[in-house]
Amino acid sequence: MTTAYAAAQTTEKKQSLAIIDSDVHPYMENGLATLVPYMSTAWQKRIGSGLGGGHTVASQFHLPLDYLYINSSGGMRADTARPGMSPATDPAFTAAQLLDGAGIDRAILLAGHLLGLGAMPDPQVAATIASAYNDWMCERWLQFDQRYRGGLVIAPQDPELAVKEIDRMSDRPGIVEIFMPLHEILMGEKHYYPIYEAAQRHGLPICVHPSGTENVYARAPRMAGTPTYYIEWHALLGQIHQANTASLLCHGVFERFPELKVVIAEGGIAWIAELAWKLDADWHGLRDEIPWVKRHPSDYLNENMRFTTQPFVEPPKREHLTSLMDMINAEKVLMFSSDYPHWNYNDPTNALAGLPEELQRRIMFDNPREFYGDRIN
Repeated sequence: MTTAYAAAQTTEKKQSLAIIDSDVHPYMENGLATLVPYMSTAWQKRIGSGLGGGHTVASQFHLPLDYLYINSSGGMRADTARPGMSPATDPAFTAAQLLDGAGIDRAILLAGHLLGLGAMPDPQVAATIASAYNDWMCERWLQFDQRYRGGLVIAPQDPELAVKEIDRMSDRPGIVEIFMPLHEILMGEKHYYPIYEAAQRHGLPICVHPSGTENVYARAPRMAGTPTYYIEWHALLGQIHQANTASLLCHGVFERFPELKVVIAEGGIAWIAELAWKLDADWHGLRDEIPWVKRHPSDYLNENMRFTTQPFVEPPKREHLTSLMDMINAEKVLMFSSDYPHWNYNDPTNALAGLPEELQRRIMFDNPREFYGDRIN
């Protein structure tokens, strides 16, 4: 499928969309070295060799921004690689396998190699890498198939540079959100307000995702202690997202930026109910501490935040799943994601099996369609 697909689209086809995948990870053929040609001559000279520029080997190991916790069985699905290429590096193969094969009508791309970009100590280097990635993604993926959509990457270390990148990229065809790699500063802090203002101004949601750098680097996002094993880290990812969600709500970010939207990708979902209940209960007795939070915290959560399904919860008793969906208001806040090409990929044909058909449709299509608006068409 090529860009000719876009010309062939009709209103009838757009109305028949069935599945929107909110978390797909494209990877670069030679790791970060792939981005060197997308940088200015000065930046190529300054950091090109450090990114592996000029080498043929994948260079993510020269600058370890992710995968610090190693899955001994492999982090990728073995079948997601075309012969001679690494997983999810070929947009044609990915389109055939994921979009055609799984019946996915829109796939939102979140930068695979840059999940840990927010932990980098040099803001200018991080911003340069983000900008180069955005140009590469548009050229390599978004122009290839009309079904791909992209999250433009920003480096959160320097809000001014991040805003410049948002302004530069916001009108590019296929861009539907801003992918903000997590940083050491919780998301409710004033540090991010210029970014939120730009996101609201352009009508672009902010999306965050686990980084793989948690607690390892000085500027990485924080868990309650540093896990030793991959299985620990993977099971505890919700800690990061609980902390950031509470920060957004308690700092009154959605009062200050009422049109701002935030997506928590791959952060778990069962904790949503408990956190919302606790914040609502405490808000009644502690409102004097946060007078800018004028409504129940859960009201802002339900209106301004969305959460992706993968890795989907698997309770021992299947009937508990329906109860959980009701507790977290899944018919409004939950959006389907596959996490392709990772090892724990959720297949849309069975990931939500057992849920009522109407709820499945809400999660797989209606919720993301309403959330992203016309940009997803």
